[in-house]
Amino acid sequence: MKLIENPKQAHRLWSMRFAVLAALFGALELSLPLWQGIVPPSVFAALSTVSAALAAVSRVVKQNVDNLD
Repeated sequence: MKLIENPKQAHRLWSMRFAVLAALFGALELSLPLWQGIVPPSVFAALSTVSAALAAVSRVVKQNVDNLD
């Protein structure tokens, strides 16, 4: 495993952005009873799944970010 040299710039990676988004939607699923009647139950699950899939795909795609490697 090789870590990036400048972890303060990790927020610029799309894989990190999608992973945070997936975590956010997963956390919102816990508050689903508060959203009952406003948002269908499967919406947060679908958004979380799509975000996690995008994070996985973007992780294997070359991301050209200066001063990160």
